[in-house]
Amino acid sequence: MKPQVLIVENTRTMRETLRLLLAGEFDCSVATGGESGLEKMMERPPDLLLSDVNLDGIDGYELCRRVRAEPRLQHIRVVFLSGYPPRAGEAPSSQPDAYLLKPVQPPQLIAQLHALLNRERGPNEPPIHLDQES
Repeated sequence: MKPQVLIVENTRTMRETLRLLLAGEFDCSVATGGESGLEKMMERPPDLLLSDVNLDGIDGYELCRRVRAEPRLQHIRVVFLSGYPPRAGEAPSSQPDAYLLKPVQPPQLIAQLHALLNRERGPNEPPIHLDQES
């Protein structure tokens, strides 16, 4: 059975590109924003959330905080995929398990998602940061 990934991205082209790219390895569903993503996760919690940071309504950091605060969703790995570097000063509860900067090579993205799904989460574990040079 493939791991379930929810892609939260407000840009249609990017959302569909990610869905098609990951479909061979993951069971993908999509949401257009933070609120709809949270609703989908409450209905059917995925194994991993792949989210942009800049979203309409609640942004990726707030979405991550809400996932971490909800007991039914705390197990979900959170990955940010963004064209912007991480914001300084965000609370630990708003930090993803990994932060990937666009553009990211497809094999690197897929490998990173598999690695996160197979890794035990440690307490206060810092996020992994990857950029296009990694």
